[in-house]
Amino acid sequence: MIVRYSKRAKFMATYRHQNFSMPDSFVFYIAKNPTSWKLYQKMVKTCKYFFVKNPILVIDKHLNYYDSQWTIEETPYNMNQTTSKLWIADDLTVDSDTAEMKERNILASILPKLYRCDAWVLSLFEQVIFYHDLPLLTSSAKLIFFDQVVVKHEDGSNVEVQKIVEIASKATYIDITHPTITSKTMEELLMIPNFSTLRVVTLKNVPEAFDIEAFYVYMKKNKTTRFILNFDESISDEYVKRLNEITDEIIATKDFDYQPAFFRFRGLDIVRHFKLCDIFYPELEDL
Repeated sequence: MIVRYSKRAKFMATYRHQNFSMPDSFVFYIAKNPTSWKLYQKMVKTCKYFFVKNPILVIDKHLNYYDSQWTIEETPYNMNQTTSKLWIADDLTVDSDTAEMKERNILASILPKLYRCDAWVLSLFEQVIFYHDLPLLTSSAKLIFFDQVVVKHEDGSNVEVQKIVEIASKATYIDITHPTITSKTMEELLMIPNFSTLRVVTLKNVPEAFDIEAFYVYMKKNKTTRFILNFDESISDEYVKRLNEITDEIIATKDFDYQPAFFRFRGLDIVRHFKLCDIFYPELEDL
């Protein structure tokens, strides 16, 4: 009878006890505390001991959830059969592609499997996640896209956008479609060190609670971040009036010593819109 061993069984079949030149406690510490996924891969290739003591599968290609299945570079991957921890080393995308609530929690279902997430791009769609999981997910992310993502505290309340920015300390690009914003959001954003280092911030469905006056003052000093703010349809006529006034000032400015923001809001006429486009996207003039 022919017995076909699994890849894991074949791998483990040749594992032998090792006699290291260093104390066992020191080698064990190294096995349990790899400083990078590239170092871990080298360790495992050198000796199977390191995998046995700390079994981790490094995913250094695009990990994606779509159409009810996980894929790695478009190759289907069965998460349920994974017994090792996962180290995400490239980028992570989760798109539920369904209105079912169980799909909105698909990311949460794999969090216990994660050893580390070093994804430099984090794209989440229609997910519900908890605030205490954000450090694990965003520790290395440069580009963050949250489309209809709800981040919650343990008590069920929504996490405000400034808390997300604070946790995402390495991000340069943040795009959030339904941010939770209060009257204190802009004030608290200004207290976060990494806020001023962001290259692009896009917020959609911004409510009237957003302090436009505090933002206006900051905009006139800001030389680094390109802001794209799409305001919610529910904003008042008075708020629309103020947005039009700021827009007119931007349009009338000849030479900028700051980064002008790009606004979208109800009541913004087509002429103003295209003038803002010319200022914010000057490269389009060459097309």
